[in-house]
Amino acid sequence: MEFKFNFRNRKGELSTEQIVLLLILIVSFIIILIFLFRINPGQESEKEACHQSVVLRGNSAIPAEAVPLKCEVNYLCITKDGTCEGLTKPKVEKVKTEEEVYDVLAREMADCWWMFGEGDLNYVGKDLKQNLYCSICTQFILDDSLQEIGGINGAVDASRFYKYLASKEYPERDISYLQYITNVNSFSSLESGISSQGGSFGYYELGKQHYVMMGMYSEVGSAKWVAAGAAVGAAIFLAPFTGFTSLYSAVILLGIGGTAGHYAGTIAKEASGYEYLRPVIIQANSDEFRVFDCKDVMTIA
Repeated sequence: MEFKFNFRNRKGELSTEQIVLLLILIVSFIIILIFLFRINPGQESEKEACHQSVVLRGNSAIPAEAVPLKCEVNYLCITKDGTCEGLTKPKVEKVKTEEEVYDVLAREMADCWWMFGEGDLNYVGKDLKQNLYCSICTQFILDDSLQEIGGINGAVDASRFYKYLASKEYPERDISYLQYITNVNSFSSLESGISSQGGSFGYYELGKQHYVMMGMYSEVGSAKWVAAGAAVGAAIFLAPFTGFTSLYSAVILLGIGGTAGHYAGTIAKEASGYEYLRPVIIQANSDEFRVFDCKDVMTIA
């Protein structure tokens, strides 16, 4: 007796098209898994969530205050040997060279500017008077083990760091990290603006916690900084100069005890008409931080 099976008509049989589709789905799933394992999905999704909430708030027809921001502080430890003291359960970035330290800081500052709309969005609303609303994107510590790296002697030299930013291309915009973060076209322009007021770049001490922070002003206009820090014995000096792509920009120098002090970022009135404190590194909970007199902090600790 001869048995004949018609596979084409049997229930549950997979057609050629179905098999191909199934293989495509399996391969796609594997590729997605590989991609997820190669990145930090938790951190990236948090930064993306922050960015999307800023976009939504900045483009909303209703008052900005009615749209919540979903922006959390990223806690980070930059270390050579993998150990970390001073922060509880931070993300650990192991580095071997001075340049790798700079690269971590550069990415955090660039991410901060991107998350909050790159100067195009009003996410703080309006006030009766001009106020600065700060965003602490990253709180990091430079572990003492970095002392073992050549070029780092108890602190990270901010001058060397900003010179690195000028030499490193920011791939998303085909410009340098320096221009993307600070809006300054060259290191020499930044250096001359600082030195013209008797200031310096300063240092980021090992073992101390620092913020990567930025801010936005609730009113458009020239910032009124000079007397802002009188309560803590500090003052902010502005050194306006050309070499920027915005409508108005100025170097901020934080001075303690009547001195011009060290570089603490730039403020800029962007092409959008909004005024921002560009991303800056400042020691956490210091007099220098308090002198900014932030009306509010827009990130969740």
